[in-house]
Amino acid sequence: MTMKVLTNEIADIGVGTLIIFIAMVLVAAVAAIVLIYSTGELHQKAIITSKDATATIATNFQIENVVGDRVNSTMPGLQPGIQSLLIRIKPEVGTESMDLRQIMIILNEHQFLNYSNNSDMVNTFGASIIRDIDGSFAANYPVLNSGDLVDINVHALNHTNPILVPRQTISIYINQERGASIHLEITAPYSFGIDRYIKLYP
Repeated sequence: MTMKVLTNEIADIGVGTLIIFIAMVLVAAVAAIVLIYSTGELHQKAIITSKDATATIATNFQIENVVGDRVNSTMPGLQPGIQSLLIRIKPEVGTESMDLRQIMIILNEHQFLNYSNNSDMVNTFGASIIRDIDGSFAANYPVLNSGDLVDINVHALNHTNPILVPRQTISIYINQERGASIHLEITAPYSFGIDRYIKLYP
């Protein structure tokens, strides 16, 4: 007796199609999950970037004036050169809190100064508050808010090596944590005469 094996090619094709369909559904589901995750991550990054950009735009200050002082506390009388710079700054209207500890001042592109409440130390600058709107400024917490006014003090530690002498040019960069960098190129007058304070800018 001869036995015949019957095959149902239509059924085989149907099962194969079903397997392919299920595989496609699974692939689509995985792709959808990845897309949703990526979209959420991009959205989060966009929010962070937007906040950083807003803070950068809203954190700026302007220089009111720069004055040179010819008196050095270690020597009596007027010195031939400028012994300290008083850089008066104020935050722009709408500026977020600005921490002087996050500011770096660069003189002539090679001397880097950071904030210290003892500006007699090497490579440091100090600050004297002129106007404090909310009374929050302190030497150990030098944070400026909109409307405040402060003098940044840059001292020459040695009276024989002044910051500036007549006709000399000095380059000053003020780099902040957020916001634009400020650059000043100042040339001293031909003569200081008998004046203690020398107006350098504007």
